[in-house]
Amino acid sequence: MTERASSSPESRRTAISWLFGRAMLSLRQLFFGSCLALSVTFGDSSPKGRAKICPNFFVHAGNRAIHAGFIDFSLLVWYIQGSQTFHVFTISFHHSKEVFVCCLIVSLRCAFWVGLSIRGGGNDSPRPASQRAAAFVLTAALLTGAAFPAFAGTYYIEDGDIVISAGTEAGTNKVEQTGKDTVDNDKGTVITNHDKDTASSNTVTIDAKDEDDKVEVKLDNVNIDTSKQSKAAVSVTGKGDTNIELDGDNTLKSGAGHAGLEHNKTDTSGELTIQDKDKNGSLEAVGGFKGAGIGSAGSNDAQVKITGGNITATSDDWGAGIGSGSDGTGTDGTAYVEITGGEINATGGYLGAGIGGGCNGSGNVTISGGGITAAGGEGAAGIGGGYYNGATVTITGDAVIKNASNTKYGAGIGGGNGYDGDVTISGNAKIENVTGGYGAAGIGGGAFSSPDKIGNGNVVIKDNAEIDNVQGGAYGAGIGGGIFGLGNVTIEGNTKVNAAGGAGGAAIGGGAGAKNNSDNKGNQITIKSNANGSPTVKAVGGGTDEKEEIVIGGAGIGSGAGDAKANITLEGKVTIVAKAGEGNVAIGDKNGEQEFPGLAEGSSITRYDSEGNDTTLPTDPGHPVPVPASPSSSGGGSADASVQESVFPGLVVTDKDGQRISYTSIRGNNVLSLRVGRFTASLRAPLSTLRQLRAEGIDTITFQTILCSTTLSVDELLAMGGEDAEAVLTHRLTASSLTVG
Repeated sequence: MTERASSSPESRRTAISWLFGRAMLSLRQLFFGSCLALSVTFGDSSPKGRAKICPNFFVHAGNRAIHAGFIDFSLLVWYIQGSQTFHVFTISFHHSKEVFVCCLIVSLRCAFWVGLSIRGGGNDSPRPASQRAAAFVLTAALLTGAAFPAFAGTYYIEDGDIVISAGTEAGTNKVEQTGKDTVDNDKGTVITNHDKDTASSNTVTIDAKDEDDKVEVKLDNVNIDTSKQSKAAVSVTGKGDTNIELDGDNTLKSGAGHAGLEHNKTDTSGELTIQDKDKNGSLEAVGGFKGAGIGSAGSNDAQVKITGGNITATSDDWGAGIGSGSDGTGTDGTAYVEITGGEINATGGYLGAGIGGGCNGSGNVTISGGGITAAGGEGAAGIGGGYYNGATVTITGDAVIKNASNTKYGAGIGGGNGYDGDVTISGNAKIENVTGGYGAAGIGGGAFSSPDKIGNGNVVIKDNAEIDNVQGGAYGAGIGGGIFGLGNVTIEGNTKVNAAGGAGGAAIGGGAGAKNNSDNKGNQITIKSNANGSPTVKAVGGGTDEKEEIVIGGAGIGSGAGDAKANITLEGKVTIVAKAGEGNVAIGDKNGEQEFPGLAEGSSITRYDSEGNDTTLPTDPGHPVPVPASPSSSGGGSADASVQESVFPGLVVTDKDGQRISYTSIRGNNVLSLRVGRFTASLRAPLSTLRQLRAEGIDTITFQTILCSTTLSVDELLAMGGEDAEAVLTHRLTASSLTVG
């Protein structure tokens, strides 16, 4: 065993004093900000004896041994903040076989536990009191006067309910947890679970009390289930703003009367923002009865802003997936929802919207980014109003609506049962798929509820918006009004729209059974180009449904089955393909196909009837007017002889008031077909004209209006009257009558 040389008292005092100064300097410069391990060991008389302060900083103790034995300082410092404990550093003082422990509490922004242990080997004699005192002084010096920063705290929800508010210093939080010490200035607050697979029934309350307060909290693999209690898993209150960052997979389930993540809006409340800046977080939020998945509870207004995250939100009965809850009182709250990013899947409960209002609640929804899938409960929109309420919905920016749907009484995007839907789609927004519920529009108004509760659709589609597929529910328009509802639709700019009406509803325009409003105005539809570009529209009118007793389809663009007029304006350059529903017109209303002269060069309008036959008017742009065939070329009745012209010479069609109106004639295979898009119209054919037609090989005339078709033999007509007689064939809805005289 190598004998260790003893050191003089003077050398020991010098070494300790020097070490004290160096330690203070190094700690103040390098130490606090994270965990630091400090180990000081005085070795034997080797020149290599040194004290290691940190990996790249060494204090040399010199060549002389301090004592005939060895001295290691063992100072254990633990950083304690609230319920959290962090090992900061260790210094070992080993000397003799004496052991003592002392405790030092430092009055700083946080508290430290200091455990000082002195022991050793070699010389068994007790060490002088001066050495022990010097060690204690060193311990105190290391702590006193050091500037300690606020450390980020992690709080485990299983340990008790947590209440978070703004700290006294900017950017910090005050954190209180049941059974734990309060932390006044915590920065980077993180809430998590010890075991993320096992839900806790404890709750989190975030109270940004004052207007200027801002509280930021991270949820990291949190799992809370208070569904068996009347509590919110996480609730946000106060006049200040709250930001919740998502990390990992988080699940929040609340009890009856509460939202999964609850924020009830008042006139003075702050803003809740849910974010995922590092794109690694998700949230599943489930509301209880009368509560939204994310938003308000009961009859309160709701405010939610989502900027990111993979979010799934569902509600129990009466609540929206994201939006407002309901008390079912008829005066429930408005949902103020803004979504700028994230992957969102929201499902409303019975009578609640997917995103928007709960039962009796309205929706004020703006979506400018993210990918959205939303399904409304019965009577509520996928995105928009809850049951018995309307909505204002704006979809813009780069938002993508992957699917917005309802099955009964609510629009896919727009109004709930019995209410209007005001919808604007702009920017580069893309609507991939929208389906309206029974009686409601795909985009626009909800279903009819009572004579004073009719779902009209006020829809604007502009800029570079793209609508890939919109389907109205039975009786509802694809874009426009629900059953009995009118459509006020504007499509302009570099837009692309593909819409289909439900049975009896127009693709773009009114629902089935609609009537003119109190100002005697019907459906108002404008499709136009602007400096941004020209629109491309495909519109397929709704068909018939014998099961639903819908015997008349809807127009491609215009009115559904019913008496409402359609005021259709086409301006600039447009590209339109419109197909009529059974017994209706491609573009127009009960009064027939509408013509659109004066469109810009490059425009194109193509029309089809319900059977897919081309009924494009000769005046429609993009389709040259055919030249009528000469008698010699058509006299033989060849199948190849076919002409189409707006008015056939000698034949006149009048409306119910006796005014002449245009019609479409198709000639071929010895048959002349006359078509007019009216419910009531009369064909007037002088027998002299019929004799000329017979001489040209025409032996059959077919007259078709919206609801009626009649086929006549030319020979039989000629046999019924004299030289100057006139045959008049009249259609009124489904009835027809013929007079010759």
